[in-house]
This record gives sequence, structure tokens and C-alpha cells, in this order.
Amino acid sequence: MKKKIFIIVLGVVALAAIIGKIMLTKGNKDIQPMVQTTPIKRENIESHIQSTGKIFSMDKRDITSDVEEKIEKMYVQKGDKVEKGQILMKLEETNIRYKIKDARLRLTMEEESLRQLEREGNTELEINLSNARIKYEDAKNTYERNKKLYEENVIPKVELDKSKDDMDQTYNEYVLAEEKLKNSNHENQITIQRQKIELAKLDLEKLEKDIEKYTIKSPITGTIVDTNISESGIVESHRNLMSIQDIDNLEIIVDMNEYDASKIEVDDPVEIKGDSFEGKIYTGRVKYVGSIAKQVDGSQGKESVVEIKIEIENVDEYLKPGFSAKVDILTEKKDDVLTLPYEAIFTKKGGEKTIYVVKDGIVKEYTVNTGIGSDFSIEIIGDINENDEVILNPTEDIKDGDQVMTDQVM
Repeated sequence: MKKKIFIIVLGVVALAAIIGKIMLTKGNKDIQPMVQTTPIKRENIESHIQSTGKIFSMDKRDITSDVEEKIEKMYVQKGDKVEKGQILMKLEETNIRYKIKDARLRLTMEEESLRQLEREGNTELEINLSNARIKYEDAKNTYERNKKLYEENVIPKVELDKSKDDMDQTYNEYVLAEEKLKNSNHENQITIQRQKIELAKLDLEKLEKDIEKYTIKSPITGTIVDTNISESGIVESHRNLMSIQDIDNLEIIVDMNEYDASKIEVDDPVEIKGDSFEGKIYTGRVKYVGSIAKQVDGSQGKESVVEIKIEIENVDEYLKPGFSAKVDILTEKKDDVLTLPYEAIFTKKGGEKTIYVVKDGIVKEYTVNTGIGSDFSIEIIGDINENDEVILNPTEDIKDGDQVMTDQVM
């Protein structure tokens, strides 16, 4: 009897458990999923790109000498500030001045040789030319006179013809004498001597110009950051003697990845920080965006980067060439636009961007476009309104028309 009662009780308990499970399952169908939402905000938004670069002087020069000579006097030392055109050092000029003196003397001697040749002349040939000219002029006058007499029937034609032949012959002799003088060796000597004078002048001009190289001047305004003077005091030709940098005008050079570089334009404003700046913040502007990309070694192999140059606007004594700098480039800015966090945007397989707005517990799907993005939010463009509640981190399980419960995240 007790066993029968126990079986009946056990059956009732089992039946109750089944009925409870059915009721629980039926009740779960009415439970709405909980989603987190955030409101669409209207605000100003800025797009920034951060990177790290190194500070360089805008203008730097290595000072070398074109001549090899002993230093006569040094006017500057490492750390000195210099102006463009200021004398840095003078080299010993004894040898070059001797060469200039010798070149001037040689020029004077060549000029005197020319004067002597011109005084001597080509006496015999000149006399012959002069005599030939006189004979021709006499024969010409005789012919002109005989021509008139013949026309007046005073002399016979044979005498006129003879005077004509004499004139032609003396003219030919005059032309020949002139050619002999012109082609004489003496004229060639004068021509050669004049060429020697020109060469002597060129040598002197070169030496007088070369002496300027013995006074070494600064090509820029800047600071001497390094010197490399031989202990012997002898300057070697084309060896670096000192380095000058314009440390008052500095720039930052950044190798930017090609994706970010495509967003940067000349004159974009820049905020500059660095571990060596004692907590100071500097400002600058992009002054150069490279026209080509170059290949560098990256963490995952070769990568393409573009050189970006940033001019620092408020340089002071804390900034030095060689320091690293962190740059924050403002690439775009918009005021009074609608924004959402990035995690509120759902991108479908075809690339279409959507958001899911919850109104009165019902999900509504909207297709949107995106604009500029900041570090945490992005501009959205579409048929939406400020303060609309949008689901965060939506999944493909969310569908238009779903009923949900919301937990707002500010």
C-alpha cells in the first residue's frame, strides 16, 4: 500500500515538473532581450593623426676648404653663434700671394714683348709695300693724264695703252706686297704674343679669385655644433672642418604610413610634445608632404611611408636637433555635426553601414554614411535625429522590428 502511494506521489511530482517546464518555456517567449544604447550627439568633431618623428635643423652646412694650407687664425669655436658671411678662419696666404706676384710679373713681361714686336715691325716688307703703293699711284695719275690727252688728240693711242698696262702692272705689284706683309711671320708672332698675354691674364685672374678661398666664411646664420681641426693646424682639401646648424629654425621629419599620409595637407596645424621638453607643448604646421613613397623596414617587413616635414613655430632653448617628438596633426574639423561611437556602426558584408535606433522598445534599422572621425566617435550622415537611442555593438542577429529592452550608456 505504501509502495503504491509512493509511486502515485512520485508521478504527481514528475507531472508537476513537466508542467512547470512547459510554463517556463512559454514564459521565456515573452522575455525581451536587453541591449545597450547611446544617444546620437550633436557636437564639434576633429580628426587627428598621431606619430613620432625627429627634430632637425632647417639649414645645416658642413664647412670645407678647397685648398690645403696652414691655419693662420681661428675666429670661432664650438658653440659660437655666427652670422652669414662672418669670418670663421683665415689660412696662411704667403704661397698664394707669391704666385699672384709671379703671375703679375709674367703678364708684364709678355706685354713688353708685344710692344717690342710692334715697334720692330716688318721693315723691309713695309718699305716694299710703301714703294709699291707710290709706283701704283704714279702710274694711275699718268694713265688719267694720258687719257685726257688722247681724247684731245695730243698723244697716240699706243701711248695711252702703254700707260694703262703700266698702271695694271703696278697695281698687281702693290697687292702682292700687301699680301706678303699680311702673311709674314712677324704678324704671326704678334698674334701668338697677344694670345700669351690673354693666357697670362687668365692665370692672374684665377689666382686673385683663389685667394678668397683662404678666408673661410659662414654660409648661413647659425651655431657651430662641431669642429674637426687637425692638431697640426694644417687644413686638408675638401675635409670637413666644422658643422653649422640653424638651431633657431627647426623642423620635425616624420615617416608616415601611406594611409595616414594621404589625409595630410600642407598647413595642417600640429601639436608637438616630447619627453625632453619638460612638459611643454609646442605648435607647428605641416610644410611639406612627400610626392613619392619610400620603402622602409617595418615590424612586419617592408612598408611604404611618405616623408612629412613640420615647421615648429615657437622654438626655444629646450628644443634641440636630434630630439624625438610626438606630433598630433589636425587633418580635418567640423562643427555642429551628428556623431556616434564607432561601436554603434554595423557594416554589412557588402560594405553598407547601418545603425539600429530603438524607439518605444522597437528596433528601427537606418542606412547611414560616415564622415570624419575622432579618436572615439565618428560623424554620421543620414535620416536620423539628435538624441535618437542607438544600439551599441549590434550583431547580425538584430533585425528591424525587434522588441528590446534598453540600458542607456552615456
